[in-house]
Amino acid sequence: MHLAQLTFQQNDAILDEEDARDKYVARQLFRRLASSGRLAIGFDAEKEHDSESIFRLYSEDLRPSNVLIDKDLHVVGVIDWEFAYVAAAQFSFDPPWWLLLMSPDYWPDGYISWMEAYEPRLNTFLSVLEQEEKKMPRKATGERPLPNGRDVPLSKRMRERWESQSWMINYAARNSWAFDFLFWRFLDPNFLGHNEDGEHRARLHLLTEEQIGAMEAFVKMKIERLKDRTLVEWDHDSAVAQMARFMI
Repeated sequence: MHLAQLTFQQNDAILDEEDARDKYVARQLFRRLASSGRLAIGFDAEKEHDSESIFRLYSEDLRPSNVLIDKDLHVVGVIDWEFAYVAAAQFSFDPPWWLLLMSPDYWPDGYISWMEAYEPRLNTFLSVLEQEEKKMPRKATGERPLPNGRDVPLSKRMRERWESQSWMINYAARNSWAFDFLFWRFLDPNFLGHNEDGEHRARLHLLTEEQIGAMEAFVKMKIERLKDRTLVEWDHDSAVAQMARFMI
């Protein structure tokens, strides 16, 4: 998805040749990790009714300001659904970003500072969630009917995803503007090992010769677009051909 967006974004997609290579390699490696199943942390494809294989209505912009309550603090409605879409239920296992009322992209001192400020708020949120989960009615078997349809409480899911930093996978997949920083700063070393400079050169050996050739063609195309800041109208056939050049 991000490779397609980067390919067709006409203006301001890259800074220079090295930035173009960093972005192309990052997206190819992310595709490879996804296709090999390494990004599906905790997913069990053998379970037919695994809730992570279900797609539901999802809004990543949902926050307290979207919820309407009455004078007795009862929820009476949820508004502003313009950013909602159908997504994997797995997205709901990530801790909610709005506990600080500001996403990490807009936090003044960056992601690390955001994570440091976020963690104590998350612990408070999860402790309350755990208390509410214990109040849920039990089945005749003694098991609690949990919202995610499994025996693992949502609070535990969220805590695991925070501690393992696997929440970054979904965040990077959803947000193209945050993808490159998250990939090179966190995902690349976590999945592929040490990368001293945090950039593409240390990972070129993981690409095929065909992909490296496509990368250089991609860089050339993007540099030309920097000089010619015009919009291009794509028809279906030309768009498919353009995508086929780079998504190898």
